[in-house]
Amino acid sequence: MTIQPPAQPPADLDPRTLRDAFGAFPSGVVAVAASVKGQLSGIAASSFTSVSIDPPLVSFSISTTSSTWPLLREAGRLGISVLADHHDAVCRQLAGPREERLAGLPFKVTENGAVLLDEAVVTYDCSVHEEVVAGDHVIVLLEVHEVGGGDGEHPLVFHRSAFAKLHRDDLDPARLDGRINGAEVDRGAQEAPDASTSEDAA
Repeated sequence: MTIQPPAQPPADLDPRTLRDAFGAFPSGVVAVAASVKGQLSGIAASSFTSVSIDPPLVSFSISTTSSTWPLLREAGRLGISVLADHHDAVCRQLAGPREERLAGLPFKVTENGAVLLDEAVVTYDCSVHEEVVAGDHVIVLLEVHEVGGGDGEHPLVFHRSAFAKLHRDDLDPARLDGRINGAEVDRGAQEAPDASTSEDAA
């Protein structure tokens, strides 16, 4: 993989303005962590997203200047832990000095070296599927081998460079009936069609 130097943005697109615009979109935060050659290492990422069901893929983006990713990418497996809404201090810790990022945190290390936080909302045991250089970042596609639940209930939200929590009091509680990302929303087994309404019956 060859990493190209980032291209300069157009003169009328100020980097600070662009960063603020990107920050207007809220996201969750994950810990990406592993044990590599006996050394614990991890980062915080707010660019995590699901990608594919078949095959099972997720992704996150990492700066090309990261000094931690060259170490993490050598791990046999990577642990992705979706941080819970009480993990604001944990996120700050993961963004701090490398040798202190996992100090004192409750986690487990799988046989393959993935580090999974005990109090996460959900965890993913993954391996690197592909890396795509995209400007000043690398998009890392991960193949999911196993998922697990943690003790956390609601996710931590990152918005405009600050932490927030989900607030649903004024929202329609019904599950979405429609399409997201061009695909049918999975409404669960409770709404699976019966024989009388299936295409076979028709």
